[in-house]
Amino acid sequence: MAKIVAGQAGGLPLKQVPGTSTRPTTERTKEAIFSWLESRDWLEDNAVLDLYSGSGGLAVEAASRGAATVVGVESARPPARIAEDNAKTVNQALNRRVVTISQMPVQRFLGTTAPASWDLVIADPPYDIDEDELLAMIAQAFHILMDDGLFILERPYKAPEPAWPDDVYVVDARRYGEAMMYFVRRTGY
Repeated sequence: MAKIVAGQAGGLPLKQVPGTSTRPTTERTKEAIFSWLESRDWLEDNAVLDLYSGSGGLAVEAASRGAATVVGVESARPPARIAEDNAKTVNQALNRRVVTISQMPVQRFLGTTAPASWDLVIADPPYDIDEDELLAMIAQAFHILMDDGLFILERPYKAPEPAWPDDVYVVDARRYGEAMMYFVRRTGY
């Protein structure tokens, strides 16, 4: 059973998307990501965007651990409904509305978002995403990320590292099982 790992809503059960249409981040990986973020003060009172949100597991974990506002973006309706239910559960536990889910394609969401709107962007695209689409999403994500913000990308461990924009650098890259996590910032921060 999936659950929120830690924070104010830690231990709450989460609904999962039935079948194999989504690939939820494992609890071990989620704990590692959020421990990394908390140890560097990346969550408290920050605006977090969770792209390709699926059931919203990363979005609600960020809210539970102190993010000021969190938006999960998921294009498919069945996972978006589950994410909305998980957001409602966490918002009730926190006694305030922190998490919202936007059901639309990630590219459209990014294209309509003001520049420098987010402190932290987490992207967990489908492992079989087209390379051009992946690179376009990364470029758009850095456009809407604050100058001193952080971008996190999950990719399959065996996939080649993406071609990053010229003005960014990988702060850290870690393997968790079959997943590779890249923590990326703009040069100069």
